[in-house]
Amino acid sequence: YLGPKAGVTMTSMTQPDECDLYDKFGIGFSGGLAMKARFGKGTKWSSEGTGFVGVGLELKYKQNNVKTIANDDLKLGYFEVPVMLQLYPFAKSNVMNGFYIELGGSFAGIMSKKPDELTVNNPGGDYTYVTYHTGDLKGFDVRPLAGLGFSIPVGGDRFDINGRYYLGTSELAKNFPCKMNTVEVSLSYYFKLARF
Repeated sequence: YLGPKAGVTMTSMTQPDECDLYDKFGIGFSGGLAMKARFGKGTKWSSEGTGFVGVGLELKYKQNNVKTIANDDLKLGYFEVPVMLQLYPFAKSNVMNGFYIELGGSFAGIMSKKPDELTVNNPGGDYTYVTYHTGDLKGFDVRPLAGLGFSIPVGGDRFDINGRYYLGTSELAKNFPCKMNTVEVSLSYYFKLARF
């Protein structure tokens, strides 16, 4: 199956060492192409390709936004490639056949950064400031992910509802030791391409 995918992201960030910068999660978006394949022969409970195991691959753009107490909010645009193993624990159920659990990893590269600088008062109260330059941010992150979803048949195609959590593992920069974690809720429409 192959089709378009679009979603809403909610991103949080750990605090840097020098001061409190992160205020609260921000709302962003994601969109791109998604592919999935489900294995297993047909049984009396389900048709072909609806077994206990599947795989997924996506190519998409994601915007991660966080609200800060600095002069502006941080907005990072990523090109992202999530790869997932999908498990269907109720494959033999007529009602819950489309429910799946997914585990995997996402490979993300920064495409855009706003603003150019983030400046926040140093909490020492001595009128000094801490400034972070977004141009120093690293361009790559590997994020473990876990999620839940439900796949609904639409003729020979599929409509998916999915919720997913991404755990950031890389610090944004050497002088900006923050990690971003994201919750994503998305919708997909998959067109059937082949049977195997």
